[in-house]
Amino acid sequence: MSTTIERKPEVTLTKTANSIEVNRANLQRMLKCYPADRQVKYLHLQAEIDVLIQQIQTLKKQK
Repeated sequence: MSTTIERKPEVTLTKTANSIEVNRANLQRMLKCYPADRQVKYLHLQAEIDVLIQQIQTLKKQK
C-alpha cells in the first residue's frame, strides 16, 4: 500500500513537469497584453514556481 502512495506523487510531478512548457507558452501570450512592469512581475513569479518545482522533484528523488 505504501508503494502506491509513493508512486502517486511521482506521477503528479511528471505531469507537472510536462505542463511547465505549456504554461510558459500561455504565459508568453498573456504577457503581451500587459505593461512591461507587470510582465517582469509575472516572469519573476514564474521563475520562483520553476525553482520550487525543481526543489520538490529533488526532494522526492532523495526519498
